[in-house]
Amino acid sequence: MSAFVRAARFVGDLDDEFYADELQRDAWNEASAVGFQSLLWIGLIAGSVLPFTGVTGAWVALGIYLALITVSFVVLAYSRARGIDMYTSQELRRVRIGLAAVLLVLSGGGAMIRLLAHYGGGDLGSLWIGAAGGAALGFAAAIVGVKMHQRRQREAELAAEKAELQGFDEAD
Repeated sequence: MSAFVRAARFVGDLDDEFYADELQRDAWNEASAVGFQSLLWIGLIAGSVLPFTGVTGAWVALGIYLALITVSFVVLAYSRARGIDMYTSQELRRVRIGLAAVLLVLSGGGAMIRLLAHYGGGDLGSLWIGAAGGAALGFAAAIVGVKMHQRRQREAELAAEKAELQGFDEAD
């Protein structure tokens, strides 16, 4: 077991005897998923609105944005460490994921634009140059993400085929 999984198990208190009862564990896992998704949506909405309240709101939105990203990556990393790759086990082209992505861009982008406009001395020309550069980097990151998703999906399909073929060989 990796240090990350051990640390995650400690943070989640996953070795508590509460988890020994399967029904309790399943109900708690579902409740935790609902709580995580609620926190994510509340954070995305708040983070999208806060930059409109001024520089302080933009800083708070940026903090919310970074916290949501960190927690999301911890969830993805833990599930992957446990053998579940969310990118290969569910359809990502859904309305809710698109809406979340829009809110994420509004949150992070709105905060950065507000802060750059405030601390950049009001020079919006350089702000838009920076925004264009950021958009190009974001687009490149999206392309890399899609390619990685496609690769993981192919690898999962190949692993499933290999396991199926091994099952046939063992049956003979």
